[in-house]
Amino acid sequence: MKKIKCARCEYAQPDKSASTRTWTAVCCRNSDSEFCGAVLNVTAGGTKQNSVSWSGCTEGSVRS
Repeated sequence: MKKIKCARCEYAQPDKSASTRTWTAVCCRNSDSEFCGAVLNVTAGGTKQNSVSWSGCTEGSVRS
């Protein structure tokens, strides 16, 4: 199956509880994904990013 990049996935949604005043966290909301609940715009080292760069999974769905 083809991977859907997290940046293009409809399940990548803003998460107010993980966000700060100056940064919006984006989390995976797909319960079928291995990334479910993960903050998608943070590097493995914990650096906050403005955009989502995760490679994605096969359970994603492209935003329409």
